[in-house]
Parts: sequence; C-alpha cells; structure tokens
Amino acid sequence: MIDNHVHIGWYSDGYHSPKKVWQAEQEAGIDEIVVSSTSTCAELYKPIVQEMKELVRLGGSMIHPVLWLTPRMFHTNCRWALPYLLHSGIKWDGIKLHWIAHREWYYNRKLLHNAMEVARQLEIPVLLHSGEFKECHASVFKEIIMQYDDLSFVLAHGRPLDETIDVLYSCPNTFVDTAFMPTEDVKTLCDNEFTNRILFGTDAPINMLFYKDITTADYIKGCIAKLKETLTSQQFERIMQNKLYH
Repeated sequence: MIDNHVHIGWYSDGYHSPKKVWQAEQEAGIDEIVVSSTSTCAELYKPIVQEMKELVRLGGSMIHPVLWLTPRMFHTNCRWALPYLLHSGIKWDGIKLHWIAHREWYYNRKLLHNAMEVARQLEIPVLLHSGEFKECHASVFKEIIMQYDDLSFVLAHGRPLDETIDVLYSCPNTFVDTAFMPTEDVKTLCDNEFTNRILFGTDAPINMLFYKDITTADYIKGCIAKLKETLTSQQFERIMQNKLYH
C-alpha cells in the first residue's frame, strides 16, 4: 500500500522527524510513501536535505521524495537554494506547489513557468494543493494542466469536487489524491470511473493538528478502514495500489 501524501519536518505544531513519520506509516501497514518537507514553509533548505536523506536511509526505495518549490527559490537574492536542492544527492520523484502557502504562483505566471520547467527537466509529476480559496480551486489549474500536457499532475485533496471532476474529464494527465478527502467524495470519483486515477493519501502527520487524541498510525488505519467500508473490494484494492511516482 502506498501513502501518496506525507510530510516530514517543521510545522506549526513542532517537528515531525523522519523516523517517527516512517514508523507510523509502517505501523499502519503502508509500504511506500510520497513525501515532502514542511520545513520548506520556513525556507529551511539544509534541514530539508538532511531530513530527506535520513528518511531515504530508513526506507530506501520505498521513499519517494517530492521537492516543494517556493517562489523565493527563484528570486535573485536566493538563487542558490534551488541548485543546492537539485544537486543535493536526493533523487526527487516529484515537485509540489502550494498556492495558498505561496500565493505568488497564482499571480506571477512567469514564475510559475519557471517551476514547470523544473518538472520538465526532471521529467517528474507536479503535485498541486487544491482547496476552497480562489487561488487554489481545482478549476484554476485546468488551463495550466492543459498547457503542460507533457507532465502528469496530482490535485491534492480534490477540492472543490465538481471542479476536480471536470478537470479529470478534460485532462487525462491528471490524478487526484485522497488526503483529507471525505470518503463520500472518493466514492463519487469512483462512480465517475476515475478509480485508476485516485491516489491514496493521508497528509500525515498534519492530522495531529486536528485529531490530537489519535496517533498518526491509528489515523492512517482509520482512513484505510473507511475506504474499505465504503468502496467495492475492487475499487479499494485498485486505489491502495495506484502509483504515479517511481
């Protein structure tokens, strides 16, 4: 089983160590993880590399690092950061853009193009945070996904659902992950015949911000149990094995 939306590093509730996150995932029965570092939000580039290298030492090929890009990495006064991350010895399997944490992606298309070129050069998928703010509605990404149709995209969270469905219908190079997605929404996506393009994800350990009395392992187990209960066995097994990152 693969968890396609995981984090390590510093966040508003403290530090989530690679060891603890990987242990929680394994305890929940997860074999592989797709992971980015929340230390990126604080532009802590050296810790990002240290965290990822530690995680890869623990999990080897079961770890799929995602490079979370920020606008600052492309600014003149910080242009050393991106080369540092790209040449750190980490094999990046995807890039991530978060248009709420970094709203400049929405307003500066030249900057966005530069980020897309990184994905093109590395030939890796792009993970996009989708949500309820105007800057990150799923429909906002439709034009971009169609423009860069040589790349694969993942709409993290799949919000709003109706817009996500429209993008999936229009853009065959698009996938969606289930991180913090209501189980009923996953079922709706399956009913619309998108089972093969749904990636299981949890957003662990961000769950600790909202469910303080539940361990991360138990939270992940709960996500799996809800899907198993709601979907057909064929749908469930397909989603838990769907894989985009290599």
